[in-house]
Amino acid sequence: MQFVINEKILSIPPHISTTWESVASLHMSPPPQGNILIISLHNGTTIQIPDLGQDILTKIFQTHSEFISSKTKQKPAVDPSQIFNMDNMANIGFPMRFGGALEGLGAAMQHNSEQSNAPDLPKEVLEKISAVAKIMDNDKSLEQSLKAEPHCNCMHCQIARAINGQEQITETEETEEEVSDDDLKFRTWDIAQTGDKLYCVSNPLNKEEQYSVYLGEPLGCTCGQKNCEHIKAVLDT
Repeated sequence: MQFVINEKILSIPPHISTTWESVASLHMSPPPQGNILIISLHNGTTIQIPDLGQDILTKIFQTHSEFISSKTKQKPAVDPSQIFNMDNMANIGFPMRFGGALEGLGAAMQHNSEQSNAPDLPKEVLEKISAVAKIMDNDKSLEQSLKAEPHCNCMHCQIARAINGQEQITETEETEEEVSDDDLKFRTWDIAQTGDKLYCVSNPLNKEEQYSVYLGEPLGCTCGQKNCEHIKAVLDT
C-alpha cells in the first residue's frame, strides 16, 4: 500500500485519493472506538480509516495544517474600496449608479425626512462618491442642485454634504427646551390651593417653610401678621 501525502494530494488507498482542496477537516475518533482517522470532505462525505501508524497520522495532520496556512497567506486582504464600489453599492440597494455621466442623479436622490436619523454611510463610500462627482460634474450642475437639509442624516443629505464639501453630522443635536415667560420669573413663593379659599404658601428654597393663607372672612395667615407677603403672594396669583 503506497501512500501519497504532499502539499496537494492526500492518497491512502483504498480509502481515499483526493486533493486537500476537497478536505474540510480531520479528526480522530474518541475512545473507546480506537485508532480511527475521520476525514470530512466539503461535499459532505465522511471517510474513516482505521489503524494508521503514528508517523503517518503526524504527517497527515501536519501537511493539512501547512495547506491551511498557505491558503490563509495567499488570501488577499479585503479592500473596503472594492467592497463599496459602485456596482456593489447598487447590488445592496444603493439608490444610484454612476455611468458615463451623472445625469438624473438629482432625480434619483431625493431628500427623505423619514430617514433623518439614518446611520452614517462609510467614510470611504462618501469620499468615492465625492471624487467621482467632482471629476464628472464639469458644469457644477450636480453640486448646485444637491442641497442638504439642516440636521438631516438621510442618504441624500449625506451625499449632498460630501459632494459640496460640507461637514457631516457627527452627533445628534439636543432639542432646546422652550422656556416660557413664567419660567423666567423669579419665584419668591410656591402657592397651592388646598381648600375653599385656603392656600399653602411655601418657600421654593426651603420646603419646610410653609404658611396657610385664608382669603375668606376673616382674612389671615398662619404667620400671625396682617397684610403679610404671604397673603400678597396669594392675591397676586
